[in-house]
Amino acid sequence: MRMRSPPRSPSSSPLLAGIALLLLAGTAVAQPALDEARFVERVLSTSLEARVAGLEAALGRAEAVGAGSWPNPELEWERQKTTSGTRAGESQDVLMASIPLVLSGRLGLEAEAADRNARAAEARYEWARAGLRYEAARGFSAVLAARERRSILEQSLAELRHLAEVIATRERAGEAAGYDRLRIELEAATVQDALRGAVLDEHQAEAQALRLLGPGVTVLPPLEGSLAAERPLPDGAALLAELGERRGDLRALALEGSSAEAARRGAGRGWIPEPSVRAGAQFLDVGLPGAGVGYVVGVGLPLPLFDRRQGEAARAEARRGLAEARRAALLHEARSRLAVVLEAVSSRRERQTRHRTEVLGRAQELRQIAATAYRGGGAEPLVLVDAERAVREARLAAVELAVSLVEAETDLLLVAGAYDGAMPRSATR
Repeated sequence: MRMRSPPRSPSSSPLLAGIALLLLAGTAVAQPALDEARFVERVLSTSLEARVAGLEAALGRAEAVGAGSWPNPELEWERQKTTSGTRAGESQDVLMASIPLVLSGRLGLEAEAADRNARAAEARYEWARAGLRYEAARGFSAVLAARERRSILEQSLAELRHLAEVIATRERAGEAAGYDRLRIELEAATVQDALRGAVLDEHQAEAQALRLLGPGVTVLPPLEGSLAAERPLPDGAALLAELGERRGDLRALALEGSSAEAARRGAGRGWIPEPSVRAGAQFLDVGLPGAGVGYVVGVGLPLPLFDRRQGEAARAEARRGLAEARRAALLHEARSRLAVVLEAVSSRRERQTRHRTEVLGRAQELRQIAATAYRGGGAEPLVLVDAERAVREARLAAVELAVSLVEAETDLLLVAGAYDGAMPRSATR
């Protein structure tokens, strides 16, 4: 007799996997869409780079804590007692407090140097956040551009496939040649290959944008915005005039130079003696007949004949010169680059406008004319392929021009210091 196996219970693994996917999809959909401004602020609040920059600034502030404080007073107790001879048993206890008197003004200059170093750390923190704004704005635009390229290629591929189906139908009816169908299929295969690359580029751009949001974000939120948004150009003369005050790295170097100067001035007062005042009580023969009490006062005066903080002064002077030289070199580079970037923004904006009217508009018109001529029997099928290619290439070129303009604009805002403590690029729209 054949034994029937018990009915197999359906596995719950596919069901659980489906539920998990639905939950993840629901989580992604439930997230609010982010425009560029909100995406940049999200990066500044959640990224690991922002955390590192904040902790570096906190370290710079912490290093200034206690700088310029007076030396601590010292409390000393001393006992002297004879243990032999005719005065055996006699003792003397001395309780004394002392404090150095720093009257040269050195402490105030040390506090000033530490405060300027702390402010330099804050300026570098602003510059680090400016770099994050720059990277986030570019990452946001890269995602939009990658998605736009993929969408353009998908639309073009759908049009070519539809046209290939129409030509195949006409070929079977004897109204079209096999060459036309093969030529259209070749064009579609070429576009499909480009689409595969565009999908890969989109995944890479999204992964980079997700990385900027930090490890706490596992799904990239929906992004919304336009690559072709018009933005006002800042005044180049004003940017050049305010460059040294706006950029955090330049302000940090200026503060480091002034901090080194204050430290040099403080070390230069090493020749001024710093006396130490001592005062206390003296107790004689405590616990014995005839015990007495007295006082102790004194002043110590060091003589700075050899060590007058010459090394500290020399090092501070070298730091000041180095900071000033670095700032001068960086400022010269920034001014030169700013002039180039201003010209690049202006020229790319003009080129984008010309392309929109002279290329993209004409390509759209060409496709309409070709479609009308084909429907009227006045054009071959390959004319539609040429028109579709012209539109596709014009739209892809428009995306590249928009990306190049975004890159020039973000370069301008970073070089000019507009990102330092400022709103994101989209806030200037």
